[in-house]
Amino acid sequence: MEVELSSDWLVTQIEFLKALRGYEMEEVNDEVGSIDYVASGGHEKRLLRVIIDQEVNVSKVDMDKTRKTMAILEDEDYDEAVILAERFTSGAEKLIRGEESLNRISPRLEHPYSFSELIYAIQEKTWELCRSICGKVPETESACKGYQDGKYTCPVRRISDNADFHAERRWLWLMMNDFSKLVTLQREMNE
Repeated sequence: MEVELSSDWLVTQIEFLKALRGYEMEEVNDEVGSIDYVASGGHEKRLLRVIIDQEVNVSKVDMDKTRKTMAILEDEDYDEAVILAERFTSGAEKLIRGEESLNRISPRLEHPYSFSELIYAIQEKTWELCRSICGKVPETESACKGYQDGKYTCPVRRISDNADFHAERRWLWLMMNDFSKLVTLQREMNE
């Protein structure tokens, strides 16, 4: 089943968490109104629940969706779960705060990721795009053909260089914007 996500923000967050934690799509959960992604590595099993609503085009979590997520944590032996949505009711936020193994990500949370997580995700997405466009990741900066004679010939190289500059200054919001540009570029290539 093909699901249209309601916002670019959701797409960027999903791609970020996939790069960072290795989540893979498990299923569309019609009962909850979510796309569930699972990551299992080492001894942990983690759930990423992306709340979607195709009818009203708003990604909103209420207490019922939170309780269903809490139940799956226990029933299917997940070590942790993250609910990704554009909005949370105050009741849902309160339930999540009371559950140690349950977290949330929304646009209201300012910089929910660390500096090192941003760097890692940008590198992973850059390498993925390099392999897609050129067939390999260049081993050195000079081996990359995306910047020649003082001009950029590849958008991935330009975004990567911008991300390096932003990382030097520790501008987290601009680094997240760089990652978003990489995701947009990938989506355009896939169309």
